[in-house]
Amino acid sequence: MMNVDFPRMGTIAQAAAESGVPAYRVRQLCKSGQVRSVQCGRKVLVNLSSLAAWMQGDSEPVQPGIHRVQL
Repeated sequence: MMNVDFPRMGTIAQAAAESGVPAYRVRQLCKSGQVRSVQCGRKVLVNLSSLAAWMQGDSEPVQPGIHRVQL
């Protein structure tokens, strides 16, 4: 059986509260593709590792433990 580690995700409000980045800016970063996110119903879930990488100036977030499955 395969072990998959999922990234930590949060809503825009949670991402803003944890990072100190205003919610409107987190939303802009998600829309522009600078920070990874997914649409889940009416909510946007932000990849918190991607947001942290953006804050550190990294162009591509480092996500240890994330395994990609090729179908």
